[in-house]
Amino acid sequence: MQTYQITIEPLSPFGTPIKGDTLFGHFCWQSAYDPALLSLPLDKAMTCYAECPFAVFSSAFPALSTGGVALKRPDAPLDLLFDFSGMSKEDRIGKRKEYKKRKWLVCDKPGALADLAACRYLSSGELPGAGTDYLQSHNSINRLTGTTGEGFAPYLQSMTLFPSGSRLVIFAGIEPAMLSSESLLMGLERIGLGGFGRDASTGMGKFRIDSCREVDMAAYGSETPNTLYTLAPCVPEQGRCRDALFAPFTRFGKHGDRLAVSGKPFKNPVIMADEGALLFPFDMADARKRPYLGVSLTGLSKIQETSVAQGYSLYIPVRLEVD
Repeated sequence: MQTYQITIEPLSPFGTPIKGDTLFGHFCWQSAYDPALLSLPLDKAMTCYAECPFAVFSSAFPALSTGGVALKRPDAPLDLLFDFSGMSKEDRIGKRKEYKKRKWLVCDKPGALADLAACRYLSSGELPGAGTDYLQSHNSINRLTGTTGEGFAPYLQSMTLFPSGSRLVIFAGIEPAMLSSESLLMGLERIGLGGFGRDASTGMGKFRIDSCREVDMAAYGSETPNTLYTLAPCVPEQGRCRDALFAPFTRFGKHGDRLAVSGKPFKNPVIMADEGALLFPFDMADARKRPYLGVSLTGLSKIQETSVAQGYSLYIPVRLEVD
């Protein structure tokens, strides 16, 4: 599998966070409408997805001016990431509040994540390219009368606005025999033109591709790792990890495109480990034989039995000393 670092420029607010499993779903719809993107029919690609995924997408992270990326702070206790030794109780409380705001892990050069406890962490205020979440008010309009009608019921919807000139980084692993890098960029470009996620029809979720380069994810991490840092929501394989540190993420999935307006648009919910999880495999050498971890997700839809979701995640091998 070849891994690419793709930098995109947001062109509008986003109603849906760019997470790996959602981006995979968007790309599958592009493949459904343009079979030429894959070297084999999409149905066959889905059939062998559990053994050999044609693509694994990461979530999107803010790009740094140095050419690196700000990743999500690992979902680990602060005591494992920051040094509280020698502090009084009052100082520990104050420092804990300060460190809690540092939600971003700086990865600006090869080997940057060799030791998570020695890494640099930033708050959103120190990261100019980080998006800002805000609420926008809406009203339901009666299309016949052009008014809100008697049942005036304003509501709020959240969205993320990115500063002008900001960039986001997406990592994508592809199987060259099934998906070329040119087709990968073509599919992502079309997603950016049409809009990603919620309310794309109103102009949200648009982006353009800024650059793309092949990378080795292991080069960012440790030469003697003891854990794997995930880059997208995933479902770890049973019996492969002796321990894990993660934040649960429940995906209340919904079909996209034309199936979104069908009689049963929603999928079965899935509990995943959010990006930023740390998985401690029993056998590190065996786990690193492939550049991704997790499983494929099936049995999600009541109207499309062949529906598949990405339960995989790319990872960076890192080191974190734990008891």
